[in-house]
Amino acid sequence: MDLLVRLRQLVWIALVIGVVALIDWDFVVAVAALIAIAAVAIETRAPWRSLGLARPRSIARTIAFGILAGVVLLLFTKLLLTPFVEKLTGIPRDLSVFDPLRGDVARYLAILPRIWIGAAICEEIVFRAFLIGRIEAAFDNASRFVTAAAVLLSAVVFGAAHAYQGPTGILITGLLGLLFAIVYVAAGRNLWFNIVVHGTYDTLSLAFVLVSLDRTFAEFGHRLFS
Repeated sequence: MDLLVRLRQLVWIALVIGVVALIDWDFVVAVAALIAIAAVAIETRAPWRSLGLARPRSIARTIAFGILAGVVLLLFTKLLLTPFVEKLTGIPRDLSVFDPLRGDVARYLAILPRIWIGAAICEEIVFRAFLIGRIEAAFDNASRFVTAAAVLLSAVVFGAAHAYQGPTGILITGLLGLLFAIVYVAAGRNLWFNIVVHGTYDTLSLAFVLVSLDRTFAEFGHRLFS
């Protein structure tokens, strides 16, 4: 019976990753998140808690510290991580897909719901809570090695899901995914903090693109490593 349970977890993992990898659609992560929620609901008696979506101890602190962490993470990424990885690889991160947002406030405001629902909520459910939890269930819940492997694998899959950013973008996003996964596990597996950080990060990152502040930060960051 244990073997069947473990095999079933692997099937769920393959299904969710397959959906993300093989379907080219703007809302594919939302579909993957719905499948992930259904899978966890079938496998556990408390799907929301298993996905880290239980009520946090303090909503106000979660929001406040999440926003602060999102701002700090964005500055770290723009000023240090991105120029360092670009210097290492010799290939700029390709974020040209977001260029239509430059100077277009209406388009920026229109994309914000997708940022918070599709990226902040759905990506955190799929790439953090679901993947880490199902990998642990497929092998050994009590093993630190399995948890570490699950954290690493979730980061690899997260980076690969952003292949449109080129090889440097994959590496940067993978490193960010690793950080998100470590925080999720270390902070008691409550996903709401990650969601606030992720949403804040993406909201401000696109705001930088809107006013072309991203180019200013990129130039300053590259000067640090020149």
